[in-house]
Amino acid sequence: MMRWMNGLRRLLRRRTGRENGALGSAVVWDPHASLREQLFADESLESVARFVLQQEAMGGQVSSDCRRLARVAAWVAREHRALAIEELYRLLEDEGHDARSCFQFWNYLRQLGEAPGPEVAARILGLVIEHSRQGRPEVVCAYWDGTARWLDGRGDFTGFTDPAPFMVDEMRRLLRVCGPLVEATGPLRHPRPPPPSGTRCRLTVLTPAGLRMREGLLEELWGDAVCGPVLEMAGELTERLMKESQSMGLWRPGMAPWPKRGGPDGGGGSTVH
Repeated sequence: MMRWMNGLRRLLRRRTGRENGALGSAVVWDPHASLREQLFADESLESVARFVLQQEAMGGQVSSDCRRLARVAAWVAREHRALAIEELYRLLEDEGHDARSCFQFWNYLRQLGEAPGPEVAARILGLVIEHSRQGRPEVVCAYWDGTARWLDGRGDFTGFTDPAPFMVDEMRRLLRVCGPLVEATGPLRHPRPPPPSGTRCRLTVLTPAGLRMREGLLEELWGDAVCGPVLEMAGELTERLMKESQSMGLWRPGMAPWPKRGGPDGGGGSTVH
């Protein structure tokens, strides 16, 4: 075992002990909390490191990206900030064509004091829409690389990966509708709040500068000049996801590994980050 992994294991063990012994404030329980972390790409570095350690202990496979992020976590824990930042920028260059990972790397970089330039800050990496259907949460996600995620009102979850080339273009056409919302909404400056409840709906656009969020009663958002077009677009996307979840002609279903080919420009390069 590499020394950095041994050191990380000790640091995580000590931190977990402190957290378990602390009295925290009451939080709203969310049965889909882990899933939301995946959808919003805001898993903590410590969570990634714990996952790597658990998988290694069980003899499971770990992706190279997860190993690299665990190394970043170890450097952060040891206050080697410059090394952590350098590796995160390398990850952006290597895996920046994956929109969800791109947001995740920028999320960690912002936590370390880095900020995207003005030409990058407002780029649309994805959209997450949360609301309830008959009292049950429904979440629709669309990402700039053409992938999608859907938690329907029955509690069934489907991941749509490896999109057909024309679906990548179609997804980007839909996501461009979020442009006015991004321009009119500043990045969130505090942790992502618990999911909306009742008849409230939340629209969240993922950008390198952070989450751009609008929330309100569904009927109010429909009447809003910025949010209404996004909801209309989301309805079109949801209908397509419903059809494709049965035929699966345009995406491959399931939580498959994130696609490694093609860039956000559809030509194999990386222009997201």
